[in-house]
Amino acid sequence: MRKLLHWSVGAGAIGVIALLAIGPAEAKTCSDRLRVCQKFCVRSEGGSPACMAVCGGYLQTCLNSGCWESRYVDKECGFTRQ
Repeated sequence: MRKLLHWSVGAGAIGVIALLAIGPAEAKTCSDRLRVCQKFCVRSEGGSPACMAVCGGYLQTCLNSGCWESRYVDKECGFTRQ
């Protein structure tokens, strides 16, 4: 049972890393980055309203500054503000 738990945690961590490595690199606009964030919410938290609301807050910041920063993604700038 303990091995299964360790394996599950490891597989989940690899999934999060893969999502973060693939998704943001393709996003060129704030709206694209929002979709990546929302997909993350669906996959990791079942699309919880709280997670989706946090993504909305990140979107507003991105629209104002052209930069996206979250607790999972270091600050990235240069996004088109749309």
